[in-house]
Amino acid sequence: MQISQKYKEEILNEVKDLSDEQIDNLMKIIHIFKESIIRQKEHDFDLKREFRDWDNLSDEALLNFEDAL
Repeated sequence: MQISQKYKEEILNEVKDLSDEQIDNLMKIIHIFKESIIRQKEHDFDLKREFRDWDNLSDEALLNFEDAL
């Protein structure tokens, strides 16, 4: 059995006795959770790019300083 299929079955077992209102609220929670994961990945990518840019600027500044000596 694939892992993802196992989790799907576990989730279905957990929610099978919930009311429609509870399922609706759970769907909203899942949506918020998925959005937060997407935003976190985007933030991580932006942060890595910013660190890389700072590293490049630091290297350039160091080379310019050494050249001026």
